[in-house]
Amino acid sequence: MMKKAKVGKLLMDKNNNTPVVELDVEGVNKKVYIWIGACEAWALAMSMEGFSLERPMTHDLLISVVEALQGKVEHVVIHSIKDGTFLSNLVIKKYVRNPEGEGEFREHFIEIDSRPSDCIVIANKLNVPIYVTSEILLEAGISDSVSVNKKVQEDREKQEFNSFLDNLNIDELRDYMKQNDPSSETDDDEEDGE
Repeated sequence: MMKKAKVGKLLMDKNNNTPVVELDVEGVNKKVYIWIGACEAWALAMSMEGFSLERPMTHDLLISVVEALQGKVEHVVIHSIKDGTFLSNLVIKKYVRNPEGEGEFREHFIEIDSRPSDCIVIANKLNVPIYVTSEILLEAGISDSVSVNKKVQEDREKQEFNSFLDNLNIDELRDYMKQNDPSSETDDDEEDGE
């Protein structure tokens, strides 16, 4: 079973200094987070903002090649995780001559193994669907309530820290540090001995 997903946000994992794509999965209250490279994040951000360059970038080139070969990117499927790495396919539709009847054409689908980051950028540029499988949802899907609770907790911690900073008295902190620092007693004793 596959569920449609869309790009929710482009985030930064501050622990690893790595971009992360948040996919919102339709019909279920889950999100999928995929860590991507900086170049792909830049391309995705440009696409999300509707910004294009004068000359084609790599994703634009791939789209042009598919179209020049009379193909059409139909959709993207993020289908599994292997050794901690998401796996996906770029699905291309092409019309081919039906061998059973002259002059008749039939749809032919080609699945190309691709990195999810590239698939997501291409899907976003072309506004084609992104699908995730039930396997992805089971292994990597995070409930929206977990995301919301985590955000609420982070906001609360930030607010508490800011309140602490607002009420911090530097003089009191300095006095406290002097009173509880064993090395400061040694320094005082040495000064008295001179």
